[in-house]
Amino acid sequence: MNRFPALHLLLLCLGCGNEINPSDLNLLNGYWNIDYISHKNETFHPKRAAKLLDYYEVNDRQGIRKKVQPSLNNKFLVTENLNYFKVIFNDKNCYLSFQTTWDQWKEKIVLLSEDELILDHQEKRYHYKKFQIKDYP
Repeated sequence: MNRFPALHLLLLCLGCGNEINPSDLNLLNGYWNIDYISHKNETFHPKRAAKLLDYYEVNDRQGIRKKVQPSLNNKFLVTENLNYFKVIFNDKNCYLSFQTTWDQWKEKIVLLSEDELILDHQEKRYHYKKFQIKDYP
């Protein structure tokens, strides 16, 4: 009889890969809210006063990310901040590759589901929740 079933379940889950497939990319489309950012053993929560969302739109492994702010009339105020990216698959990993006039960088997609997104960039993990208009006051 197993004396530590929770430990075995945890090990089983850690062994399961969160491999992103090209067919999963449509899950990225939409509005995402940063829930928190983790770095080493610390967690940072964004201030609620500045509620900007990331809007992603992907088509044929190319996409855009815009900063938007929800308004009270169920519409969004769009900032001028816009980044184009390409989706790159390398081995079992999936990356968003950004390039601007001044910089270029990659963000690894660690997890992508209908309601959760985790991006890894510069030793930080950005934990997103899918935004629903009902979530906004």
